[in-house]
Amino acid sequence: MPSATIDFLHTSLTEDIPATAIETPGALLTWEAPGILSVEPHEPSHLPAAIISVGVHGDETVPVRLVDHWLRGLVEKELRVQRPLLVLLANPGAVQAGTRFVEHNMNRLFSSSAALGEDAESRRARVLMKAVQWFVERHPDGLHFDLHSTIKPSDRERFALVPPACAERPLTNLMKWFQRFAVDAWVQNRSAAATFANFSAGLGYLSATLELGQVSAIDEPLDRFMPIIPELEGLAQGPSTPSGHQTQGYQVLREIIRPEGEFEVCLQDFVNFRPLTAGTVIARGETEEWTIEQTGDALLFLNAQVPVGHRVALVIRPN
Repeated sequence: MPSATIDFLHTSLTEDIPATAIETPGALLTWEAPGILSVEPHEPSHLPAAIISVGVHGDETVPVRLVDHWLRGLVEKELRVQRPLLVLLANPGAVQAGTRFVEHNMNRLFSSSAALGEDAESRRARVLMKAVQWFVERHPDGLHFDLHSTIKPSDRERFALVPPACAERPLTNLMKWFQRFAVDAWVQNRSAAATFANFSAGLGYLSATLELGQVSAIDEPLDRFMPIIPELEGLAQGPSTPSGHQTQGYQVLREIIRPEGEFEVCLQDFVNFRPLTAGTVIARGETEEWTIEQTGDALLFLNAQVPVGHRVALVIRPN
């Protein structure tokens, strides 16, 4: 019988973290703070470190439960960890409440200038940034996958956004893991935003916001997402191995920002990545109309309900 176990989700939602580390034949797991777990291999290798974060949006419970399952297996199966890991439950308050956020969208707060407030998300973002900085100082070469799920339908079930801070870097290692994680599409975003992935990328990591798929309920069954568990185990245990999964790249043509005054989104039944016809009207404002320029272009994250000055959608084109 295994001598150790871990309950990442339950422990992350409590203020009292275990005083002693969990030791397995493969690694030492230490609670640095609530929702912040470091995993150090007994026999370090040359492999880059990895940060896995979940729960930036508290109602996206599928990634949270998957990581809970993965860590339990890592401990109970006594797997040999070969790279340092930092595992983060980003927004415990929102996870506990079952809401996207408590006061503010946390994925717009990961910069020193954005996280100045004393609201719950700003305080937590500062804690997370400090933890990531501490980890990167110890392990300067690494990867960061910020795991999410979406309620919007998508023609590309699993997709990733690569932040602007990675735009000019070789992405070979990141692409290998996209294939292993069965990512159907990846988008190079060039619009500056204070996302968690862009923060770690600014510290030198290869980072991505990874959308695992559409979820229709907060208690969505995990069955169709379980194939990612052995891939996360593979991430902990060694380098990427070849995968035949095809991943389509996209570029962002422009970002539609909601203007002041009257504004209307004209598309009905929106689907992420669905090709649109040239001339299709996306939205209208008092002084501007947004249309699709070239047949085959698509939209990502269309949301008519955002406040003035926030992103309505990304217009994207396959590479």
